[in-house]
Amino acid sequence: MAFVELENGDWINPDSVELMYKPTSDAVLWKATMDHVEPETITDADRIRILKTAGFVRAKKEKSNAD
Repeated sequence: MAFVELENGDWINPDSVELMYKPTSDAVLWKATMDHVEPETITDADRIRILKTAGFVRAKKEKSNAD
């Protein structure tokens, strides 16, 4: 079980996230709903970290400066 640290210092288990959404179309922050917990406010960077940890987004390989 992997946990992701959010920008605000909290931790979240990607396996427990049921839904990530923006409350309104012009909202800047996202909401993540989980089992038996109030929705957590997350940033776009948090959302990407959660998706990468859950395996939905492949992490890019960084180029080395030797190339």
